[in-house]
Amino acid sequence: MNFASKPLNKGRVSDQVRERITDSILRGELRVGDQLPPEIELARQFGVSRVPVREAIISLEQSGLLLIKRGAGGGIFVAEPSPEPMGEVLTLMLTLGRASIAELTEARLLIEPEVAGLAARRAGPGDIKALEQTILNYSASVDGKKPRSMADMDFHMRLAEASGNTVYRLTLQSLVPLLYNSVRERSFSQQDRRHGIGDHQAIFEAVRAGDAQEAAAVMTRHVKKMVTFWK
Repeated sequence: MNFASKPLNKGRVSDQVRERITDSILRGELRVGDQLPPEIELARQFGVSRVPVREAIISLEQSGLLLIKRGAGGGIFVAEPSPEPMGEVLTLMLTLGRASIAELTEARLLIEPEVAGLAARRAGPGDIKALEQTILNYSASVDGKKPRSMADMDFHMRLAEASGNTVYRLTLQSLVPLLYNSVRERSFSQQDRRHGIGDHQAIFEAVRAGDAQEAAAVMTRHVKKMVTFWK
């Protein structure tokens, strides 16, 4: 990819460099895993100093579009889509009191039943095996009286992957850890946790049977039930 063909306009240089690189990614001229030229070469192509180029690259790294690898084999690469930037923003908003647990639950009730239904229609053998393993892991954690961990919510993450919908997957990969971090200090009894496992098992059975309607219905009940434990 060469950025030398079109000169920058007047305005903040780093913003223009960022926009030009972002546009190239969105248009598919740069794809996931592609390596960009080094900073000094990018500066030459854009006809600017290295400072605004560095500012643009750092900003794109923070937004999750670029990945900077250091050391041997390092460089600037187009990153895999990641939910981390969205999760960081949501976490900040929740901390500032602009997003509540109730609002997160509303979002989950809109998204997760649909995800469960899609998983029932689309899950392959690998997805079924992965979903079942999350239930086994969660059960082992509860049986061993281990503290709560993200293992409690791995089922939801795997279900999103099984849905085959990238938007749902990335959204839930942001929402679920955020929800966990928001309520992890609240106590759950062993009985409450076993109820959660039972719901996961019921959703899993519906997904394995390909029953989208039942999977969505059980997920709706599960989310509504679990939120009562966090009040």
